[in-house]
Amino acid sequence: MRVTGSSLPLLRKCQWWARPEVEAPAFQPTEAMQLGTDVHRCIDAILSGTFTAELLNEVVPEAADYLDAWGTWWSKAPLGYGDGWKSEAAYAYDPRTDRARQLDTTDRRYLTEVGEIAGTVDAVRIIGKKATVVDWKTGMDFAGLTADAADNWQLRLYALCVSRCHAVSEVTIAIVRITPEGVKHTEYTLDELELDAVASEVATLAASVPESAPKPGAHCKRCRAVAVCPATAKAQDALAPVDAAPVALKVTADNASALLLRLRQVQAACEVVEAELKKYVIENNTGIDLGNGKRWVRQQVDRETVSLMGVDGAAGRDVIDAFGVSDAVEVKYATSKAAIERSLKAKGLKGKELKTKMDELLSELCASGVMRSVTVDSFREVE
Repeated sequence: MRVTGSSLPLLRKCQWWARPEVEAPAFQPTEAMQLGTDVHRCIDAILSGTFTAELLNEVVPEAADYLDAWGTWWSKAPLGYGDGWKSEAAYAYDPRTDRARQLDTTDRRYLTEVGEIAGTVDAVRIIGKKATVVDWKTGMDFAGLTADAADNWQLRLYALCVSRCHAVSEVTIAIVRITPEGVKHTEYTLDELELDAVASEVATLAASVPESAPKPGAHCKRCRAVAVCPATAKAQDALAPVDAAPVALKVTADNASALLLRLRQVQAACEVVEAELKKYVIENNTGIDLGNGKRWVRQQVDRETVSLMGVDGAAGRDVIDAFGVSDAVEVKYATSKAAIERSLKAKGLKGKELKTKMDELLSELCASGVMRSVTVDSFREVE
């Protein structure tokens, strides 16, 4: 597998997955990742001067709320005044020679030489011998490998790429966390000595890959190769041995940590296998015969959400308040039909009265412009 800037934090935890002979299942993007891609696409268009209103019709509806929050934050020049920002700048770094070069690509499909580590900087600005490198984050889970700027090795590599490619001696890296409720960011500046230290560690990691062994840990859930890892097979056998009587697990203070680690690793592997099964069903336009008269098939369903952010948010919140179900609203100014129904039931409504009230409330929300419908794939067992 090829190492990229985004996978460098994982490489620091375990190098086995990067061995050339390891073949991992193809990566399957999630809905959250699609949202992130769309937000990145819009910001890239704004910074490059190519943004149009039509672009918002091409991205997922939720992206507009994130973009509104980012636009408010960006207008205050939080990373310093001035033009010269370049977005989606791709680089390739060779740890053997400590050299970097810029790549001519904007779709993150890298043509690299053997041993090079490629990656795309979300935004970069170079002024003299100083540069600023930015990474936009839209996921709600900012823990673990998406560390703050001071500890983020993806951005440390990108800082190294920029310094080596453009002869820059000081690079400020910034992690910008975008949510519908607002934007926060952290910064850290690397000087020449620290950039040299990054180069040394990256070279050491790259050199250790060919002879590396699996190192299981919490990072396994981020690894594409977890399903084919020999450590996963051992963990699975420890929890559910093949051709053996069921194991009566007794959790103790001595084995609790090890059991939890094995469980997390097997769960991560199961997620990879499930993704591959879904891919098979979609690509072959067929279901999977379960041998019991049922089939596991894909069904497309419409999922409705109620977003109370953006220009229509105030009107939607007024409707929610008028119907007395404000307790259904989450902290991030969003809710769902299920949450609204639970709130009405808690007030004693049921049967026809509940249905009438729900229909009336949802009609008002539709009129206010906050109801959004997204078609998603659902996989179920059917007769």
